[in-house]
Amino acid sequence: MTAAGRFVIAVLVVAGLTPAMAAERMSADEIAAALGGIRLDGIYADGTYFTEAYHDDHTIRYWDANGAASGEWSIENGLFCTFYENLEGACFAVERDGGNCFTFFETDPDNPAVPLAEWTSRGWNRARPATCSTAPKVAL
Repeated sequence: MTAAGRFVIAVLVVAGLTPAMAAERMSADEIAAALGGIRLDGIYADGTYFTEAYHDDHTIRYWDANGAASGEWSIENGLFCTFYENLEGACFAVERDGGNCFTFFETDPDNPAVPLAEWTSRGWNRARPATCSTAPKVAL
């Protein structure tokens, strides 16, 4: 390993990260296994907190400071999709960042491999300690 490579690893270790913890895009099967049947606490890129419960029957319940909504979740073409009865929904690429952090990205409809923004939201299974850099300050 080069001196530059050792330096990068040392910086990551000091920061509390390891190269294995880098965000990795999840497959459809990984998304279903990780998110099905859990309650996810999260934060949008604008700082708004939310909670979503992804039930095994593919129904969804959503809460934020403005209220609640119900709908359905699915996985389509490798993307995680959430659609609600009274809110706008969308499909997202999902990356795992550490053991319990999921980052959601809206993608180009013509090319799902291309994210439209840096990230849309980030969340974690509330039943386990979050590995996301921004933990919730409130519970909904």
